[in-house]
Amino acid sequence: MLLNHISIPELNLSKSIRNGWIKINSLSNLDKFFTFFWLMGPFIYLIERDPADLWISLICVAFLFRCFVKKEWDWASQLWFKSALCLWLFGLFSAITSQDPIFSFQQGFVWIRFPLYAVAAQAWLAKDRDIRIVMLLSMLIGLIIMSCILIAETLIEPKLRLTWPYGDLVPGGYISRVSLPLFCVLVAIAVSKKNKAGLFSGIIGMLSISVSVLTGERTNFLIRACGGILASLVWKPKFILLGWLILIEILAVMTLLFARPDLGNRFVKHFVDHIPLVNTSENNPHWGAWRGGIQQALITPIKGIGPSGTRKTCKNLDTKLPSWLPGKNYCGNHPHNFYIQLFAETGIIGLIIGCVMFGSIIFSCYRARKDFFDCPMAATAFVVPLAIFFPIQQFGSFFGQWGNLFSWFAIGFAISQYQGWRSAN
Repeated sequence: MLLNHISIPELNLSKSIRNGWIKINSLSNLDKFFTFFWLMGPFIYLIERDPADLWISLICVAFLFRCFVKKEWDWASQLWFKSALCLWLFGLFSAITSQDPIFSFQQGFVWIRFPLYAVAAQAWLAKDRDIRIVMLLSMLIGLIIMSCILIAETLIEPKLRLTWPYGDLVPGGYISRVSLPLFCVLVAIAVSKKNKAGLFSGIIGMLSISVSVLTGERTNFLIRACGGILASLVWKPKFILLGWLILIEILAVMTLLFARPDLGNRFVKHFVDHIPLVNTSENNPHWGAWRGGIQQALITPIKGIGPSGTRKTCKNLDTKLPSWLPGKNYCGNHPHNFYIQLFAETGIIGLIIGCVMFGSIIFSCYRARKDFFDCPMAATAFVVPLAIFFPIQQFGSFFGQWGNLFSWFAIGFAISQYQGWRSAN
């Protein structure tokens, strides 16, 4: 059996997946149905955003219903969830006091489904390690399917930004975020094991990095590349294997960039020229998006202008103000940075609460590493939220749909590695 050849003592895929199916079949009918439904996530995410949003929303509703019936609310005492709840409530306050309260309230109200999904994974669907490993297998199959789709698109319809299977410029989000927990496990195994499992993990990791380049999505590529480097360092690395893995992946990426000069220009020259903290000139739209958010934040610094309000008011700003802020505003749908967007739309109070949420999620995942270091899923879990919430990068909208669907799926799996909150309550 293939799983026997790619297993390691610390992550026995064959045994754990067999045990996982046994445990799932022993659950109540409701729990069994939704666990199977949860395991379908990586495949539902291959369809489109609305089915993925419906999937995550149904899990949230079922979780809350189950908690009401069983009176199980101890998960709500965790700092990361309490801060998410506070951020949501304060965002709604900002919304109802904004210039467009109905629109802003609608945008802010539905955001709570993302942290609710993460806690549903942690406290319900993924609380058992063997069941998490079954999900790891689902992620692997989903990653391979998506990689094949994007390679086919490159061969049939080559272009600078790939769009299959969505018809939208987001497949790199699936490669980079949905499968990020799996990728961290793969690179950790690849640099720690001189066996078939290490070789297989390295090959899959190299394939996914190469496909990430093909999508043309630079931020998602950097999340994957930097997250992978960190994950390879934090779990029993053999530095010879680490050196070989980095060398092979660099060669693979460089080969792609030389074979596709358009991608090479996008990932090197165009990327460097548009780094917001380096280029604050008027011709840099990335800095322009940040600038518009900063300007709006300074106008209403305490409570902000309401969730997603930046898309409504940016075009009305006097871009000559503040005079000390260089460049020119670019008014897209949002500032393209979580921290600037939180500052602009929920003020300094929302920004502080958001930073507490980000930090406590990372810390909770890091506690899983301390508790179960021998497991590569737990040992690398903190890399996932650290990569997703790393402040100096371009983001999608904090209150948006696609980016959150991708990101919170990965966060839910990562934070489910930490179960210490059970014994603490």
